[in-house]
Amino acid sequence: MSENQTPTEGQIQHFVMFWLKPQLTKDEVANFKNFFEHLKPIKYIKTLSYGLAANTPTRPVTDNSFTYSLTITFDNIADHNAYQEDKTHLDAVEKFSGNWYRVVVHDTVVSK
Repeated sequence: MSENQTPTEGQIQHFVMFWLKPQLTKDEVANFKNFFEHLKPIKYIKTLSYGLAANTPTRPVTDNSFTYSLTITFDNIADHNAYQEDKTHLDAVEKFSGNWYRVVVHDTVVSK
């Protein structure tokens, strides 16, 4: 999509997939949920949900190779951008980033 076609107003859905290091124990994987819990108090977040990859049937279009996913909704792009610089967010990333080897982010302007 060209820059002219990209919407600039509306809620932002921030979808993040995390691939945790394979050497982590089951307890360490389970405790990674604390990363998401650390984010919940951030004032810019409208909604936040997270969970482990679902064991859905294998299909050519399905990728369940990640460990956890996170979905956050922001009221607007300004709140998203402020979240990225928020100290609580940055501290949580610093504290938990040693647990993952890959992260993929998809940001979407939610259609009305």
